[in-house]
Amino acid sequence: MTHMPETNLPESVDPNRLKITSDDATKGTLIGFKCKECGTSVFGHAIFCQQCTSSDLEEVDLGDKGILFSYTIVRIPPAGWPGDVPYVLGQVELPAGPQVLAEVVDCAHEDLKIGMAVEMILQAVPAENGGPDKAVYKWRPTTAGA
Repeated sequence: MTHMPETNLPESVDPNRLKITSDDATKGTLIGFKCKECGTSVFGHAIFCQQCTSSDLEEVDLGDKGILFSYTIVRIPPAGWPGDVPYVLGQVELPAGPQVLAEVVDCAHEDLKIGMAVEMILQAVPAENGGPDKAVYKWRPTTAGA
């Protein structure tokens, strides 16, 4: 029998896109696929390249840092939104090229700037069905360059 020190750690909200890399589920990395023919990278699972349609893909670690490409302040959230309103939905460009949407936290709205360096953080969100909490990825400004 395997001994697990913590039984109520959050699980990845989507193991095909987010791999938890720390024992306490506070750090992780985004997962994607890179085309071996043209070099295009995509966030999440893919079965063919969106650029050249090749099926010769390899899974890659996309990291946890990027640049804020675009954002919007959401004042009317989607049904079931568990967080505060208004909130910032940021589109972040990763060094490998793909862009990822997620909430931007720990930044006053007036301090948001296109091109600012951001890093991914994980936050635990209660599961809807009473199961284990889900580790959800969000962006926050970095204190140092990305």
